[in-house]
Amino acid sequence: MITREEILARLNDPSLWLVNVMPKEAFEAGHIPRSLNLPLSEIETKTRQLFPDVARELVIYCGGPT
Repeated sequence: MITREEILARLNDPSLWLVNVMPKEAFEAGHIPRSLNLPLSEIETKTRQLFPDVARELVIYCGGPT
């Protein structure tokens, strides 16, 4: 698990992938900079395609930058 403070400290770290699982509309309304949108409804079908490097660190979240 990673804390909010750790995420903020690592926003420019290319080894950290930030993934927002909210619907597209909610993502467009607000998200953490540099994060990708992968709606929860698509997670099973697209995760391996989008994130083939299983050694890379993913942070999955479901809200905006509040």
